[in-house]
Amino acid sequence: MSTPQRIKIPRLPDRSIIECFRKLGEKYGVTSINVSALAFSHIGNVDLLAESNQDFQALIEHNSTLVETCSLKISGLTVTYYRGGQYQPEEKSPIFDEIVLSFNAQKGDVSNLDKLDIVALITSELKAFNPGRSIESGVSKEQNDLWSIHESTLSRLEKLNEDLIRQSSDFRASIEVKFDNKSAELEEGIKAKELKLEEENAKRIEEFRFKEKVLKEKIEAIDDRDNTHARREIRNKMLSDVKNRIEKFGVSDATEDKRKPVFIGIVIMIAAISLMLGYTIFEIYMLNFSSATGENVVSQNQYWLWVKVSLLSFGLLATILFYIKWQNQWAEQHANSEFQLQQFYLDVNRANWVIESCLEWRKETDSAIPTVLLESVTRNLFHSGSDESENLLHPSDELASALLGSASNLKLKVGENELEFDKPGKIGNKKSGK
Repeated sequence: MSTPQRIKIPRLPDRSIIECFRKLGEKYGVTSINVSALAFSHIGNVDLLAESNQDFQALIEHNSTLVETCSLKISGLTVTYYRGGQYQPEEKSPIFDEIVLSFNAQKGDVSNLDKLDIVALITSELKAFNPGRSIESGVSKEQNDLWSIHESTLSRLEKLNEDLIRQSSDFRASIEVKFDNKSAELEEGIKAKELKLEEENAKRIEEFRFKEKVLKEKIEAIDDRDNTHARREIRNKMLSDVKNRIEKFGVSDATEDKRKPVFIGIVIMIAAISLMLGYTIFEIYMLNFSSATGENVVSQNQYWLWVKVSLLSFGLLATILFYIKWQNQWAEQHANSEFQLQQFYLDVNRANWVIESCLEWRKETDSAIPTVLLESVTRNLFHSGSDESENLLHPSDELASALLGSASNLKLKVGENELEFDKPGKIGNKKSGK
């Protein structure tokens, strides 16, 4: 067995030590390490793959400086970590630790390349230093060790800086070469794609022209829309027009202007009757005033004036009622027209549904839809249920109809002549809506 060799490292936390041993195990196929901690805590062999040891897990979670020793065997080479160095307890260093390498060729050989890799990995991961690099100038051994660690750290940083500069230069050179190669490849690829796209574009233009020619011939020969599309388009236009009319329902200005003469005539008639009624009342007042002053007044004239007042009052009231009734009839016609327009909108949708159903029936069964079913779904379609409109009569016409409708004959004396009408009948108050 050869003499053990020592590698001094600065004081590091437990997790860094375990991680270094884990990397050695993964690289050389070792799955277990032997660990012991302070306070006489012997954890024993720990499986690096399973990590089922609770004591070992607790040690890792603390991430302190509790590990006393940690060892790993790679064939005949044993790598052992000692906290404070492999010395007696009173001689252990509070500043650095040690990695002790021992080799026994009888237990297995390790190639020189693997040995060098193991030492390089330990030196890199655990930041090994050489305590003899500092110059002793009357300081304590501990201060000399700290200076040695500092010098080793600076050396590692300088080496790391040189490696980074060299790697950056190599990386830049490789990137430039790759960029040039990639640019050349892309240019060649772009040229090839341009040629290919030009060929495909020329081919597609030719195909497009051929299809355009065929399409023009078809458009000239037939309409590309069948009856179904044309029918649906007509229906949609008609429904849109009806819907707009429903939303903005009303009569035109020309129709509204036709009502103005009737309104003006009614106003003139009411004004005329009111003037005559007022004048007649004034005459009655004057007769009464003359009677009060003792003047003789013919009673027949007074009776006639009261009859005239009654007739004029009846005429005024009848005219007002006639105008009210005329306005009401106009409003009813307006409302009926709006209801019929809304019903037409529903009937168009219903009729279109019936047509589509009939076409679907014929398509699926290759036969006509039964008549009974067709009659049931089209009952009252486009049928207006409104009654015949009433013929508007003046109250005087209705009075004459009431007086003469029940009479058997009518005699009128004109001067010395006499006219007789046998069963004049009633004045009609209805007119056909057809």
